[in-house]
Amino acid sequence: MKTTVDFLDAVKIRRDLPSDYALAKLLCIRPSAISNYRAGRSHFDEEIAVRVAEILEIDPMEVIASANYERAKTDTGRALWAGLLEKISEGFRTLVPLANARGACLRWV
Repeated sequence: MKTTVDFLDAVKIRRDLPSDYALAKLLCIRPSAISNYRAGRSHFDEEIAVRVAEILEIDPMEVIASANYERAKTDTGRALWAGLLEKISEGFRTLVPLANARGACLRWV
């Protein structure tokens, strides 16, 4: 399961950003928010999760569910979000071979 930090690093790589300051500017948030994400003191809200997903060209629900998994305070809550992530991943694993068979060039994640 990807974490908030994994998504932040993926955005930095995708956009070839030199620093967390540049990442904060891209996401229209304060640099201290990036520090809080990296330290685990806070997690993406839905707006930031959608921005991150758009940059990475992935399903926004994957980022939202991952953030909510990290935010969950109980095992039941984490299980709920982990189950949703599995359903999202399962759907993607089903669609990739079909899309590639029709000429798309999607890669596995």
